[in-house]
Amino acid sequence: MLYFLLFARTDTIKKEWENLLSSFIPEPFHIETALFPDGPVSLLPENLPSCFLIDRSGMPKLPENTWLQLLSIQYPLIPILYYEEASAFREQLESLLLKETGGSLPTGNPCLSYAKSRSFLDNLTSLGSASPQEDPEFPDYSHVSFAVCAARLSDSSCDDPAYEACAMLTRKYPNSFCYLNRKQKILLFVLYEHTGNFTQLELNRQTLMEQAAATDSFLPPFKFGVIHHGLSGLVSSFLEAEQVYYVNRLRTPCLYFEQISGPPGQLLKAERLMEIERSIRTDIQFREGQNALAYTRQWFSEYRRLGYEPEAVKYDMIILYASIKYVLFDMYGLKLKRIKSGLEVHEIIHIATMDELEEWFVTWLLYTLDNFDLTRSNTGFRIQEVLQFISNHVMDDLSLNTIASYFYVNPSYFSTLFKKETGQTYISYITRLKMDKARELLAANCKVYETAHLLGYEDIRHFRNTFKKYHGVSPSEVKPPPDGHGH
Repeated sequence: MLYFLLFARTDTIKKEWENLLSSFIPEPFHIETALFPDGPVSLLPENLPSCFLIDRSGMPKLPENTWLQLLSIQYPLIPILYYEEASAFREQLESLLLKETGGSLPTGNPCLSYAKSRSFLDNLTSLGSASPQEDPEFPDYSHVSFAVCAARLSDSSCDDPAYEACAMLTRKYPNSFCYLNRKQKILLFVLYEHTGNFTQLELNRQTLMEQAAATDSFLPPFKFGVIHHGLSGLVSSFLEAEQVYYVNRLRTPCLYFEQISGPPGQLLKAERLMEIERSIRTDIQFREGQNALAYTRQWFSEYRRLGYEPEAVKYDMIILYASIKYVLFDMYGLKLKRIKSGLEVHEIIHIATMDELEEWFVTWLLYTLDNFDLTRSNTGFRIQEVLQFISNHVMDDLSLNTIASYFYVNPSYFSTLFKKETGQTYISYITRLKMDKARELLAANCKVYETAHLLGYEDIRHFRNTFKKYHGVSPSEVKPPPDGHGH
């Protein structure tokens, strides 16, 4: 079916358009009417129309709409037809059908109405309850991976600066969409790829984070969530970006979720507090959370003994909360539909007393521990768990001390067990894995120095020599597939 998205002041012109189009187009078509946009036209992946129709005669205030001008940049393959009066429109339509498309328009895919898409994004960026699974009309997008960056804007940056940023971003990253929630002053920029092209998404996210961190960056003050799959993953990634924003408000400037999801290692924090936090995470990892609640009570008691005020505890509580979630996602298969929606940091910020903070955290922990599926034994060294963790974090710091610390094993003992279970040393295994990932990144058009940096090699010469040793060719000799996109 052909799907037309009509931007008009009212729905009354829709009938006239239907009559005009039916005289040219014999096949079934559907027209959806939308108000003139006050931000980027935000279409979820694959939910694209056959054509944009714009009622210029009814365009309010200005003869041009800034955000409509972005259409050709965001969606360069979708035709745009402007209507001022019937005869001129007929000429445009004839030209489009006869010259540009060889007699037919591309088939649209109205799997989700534009209105529902906008409502979903508005609800999400308003920190509402975004639950696409509850609506059967929402596709799950399980075959798509999303990475979200979100920025809080000032009143003055909601127009021209936001438009310019969206234009530059969508030119650079074709597989993306923007959304501006004017009321909340939140600009959303979402990168996406099919799950089979995860490496490209990873590269795009890394490049964008580096641009955002640059001192002369043109980007708004973006905060970044982690890559997740499906529409529920889009929600998770946005909420992670919001967690970074709230952490910045409380104490420590950071850019992306990974910076707040691991143990903080703050030098000024009392050793006893850090010991209790390690006990909580260890208990969840290896003892199914049997004693996590008792440790949590100890944690709050220690803060009271040290005389901390609630505002001073909130930051550490968010860090602990985030690190627990990270442990659960890494180590277990979560029942995602039953885990709370992720608005917890927003809730923490608005809690007033220490007692309320403690009860909130205990309630969240009990709910969370009750709603994940154990996929591991609670005893012993499980090599499959170790290998899975390494595979998921190949681009992170994977030194022997780091990995042994994560699994709470002495490095020497860890090394002995690893060699016994796999038949190879830990260092040789990691190096092979990183060199395989390096070939994959280079084939996706990543530059040699970028690849080395992403994989933690500061010495480019050492990286080149190691790569050639494993693959028989230098990194610069690796070529992308013929299509040039690393697909």
